Amino acid sequence: KMLLYGKTEIKYDDLQVNAPTIVFDQQSQYVTAKMGRDTAGIVTGMAKMKQGETITVSDSLRFNFKSQKGLTYSSFFQQDELYNFAEKVKKIDPETFFASRGRFTTCNLDTPHFAFRTNKMKLINKKLAVTGPIHPEFEGVPVPIYLPFGFFPLSQGRHSGMLAPQFTASEQFGLGLEGLGYYKVLNDYFDVTLRSNL
Repeated sequence: KMLLYGKTEIKYDDLQVNAPTIVFDQQSQYVTAKMGRDTAGIVTGMAKMKQGETITVSDSLRFNFKSQKGLTYSSFFQQDELYNFAEKVKKIDPETFFASRGRFTTCNLDTPHFAFRTNKMKLINKKLAVTGPIHPEFEGVPVPIYLPFGFFPLSQGRHSGMLAPQFTASEQFGLGLEGLGYYKVLNDYFDVTLRSNL
């Protein structure tokens, strides 16, 4: 076993792991990375894993170089335009993730204005995200509207679909959503955008 402390980095093919503490078991090919804290309990660094275009920032992670499978805890990661947080993420292969007790949004703030919460989610990189029962929340307050499942395409390039709204607050109208809309590709040269405010 190799124990690394401080500003550590492990590279293996297209995979890169950085963390304040890393333990690498050569026999089993498992790497365990954990965040660091100082004597006052303040976080000094997080465990980061980068594979391809996917970057995962976690409290701790455990990953097998041979099987390309792993577990991360309290993880932030991005899939195209979706910013995700999950208490536990299981990586099956470089393209497929399972997340439990998660939140995802298109708002890139640390505390997003709006998000969707779910207990189960499956993400296939650059293809789709599928969830179990899902409900929205605004400013951390859950909205009592539940959907039995969620299906979110993550395909690249030009394609038709819903346009995500921005959360807004105005003195005249109060709280609302601005820019909710639909984008329709007609052909290679023409498209149509329809937007509305709630």
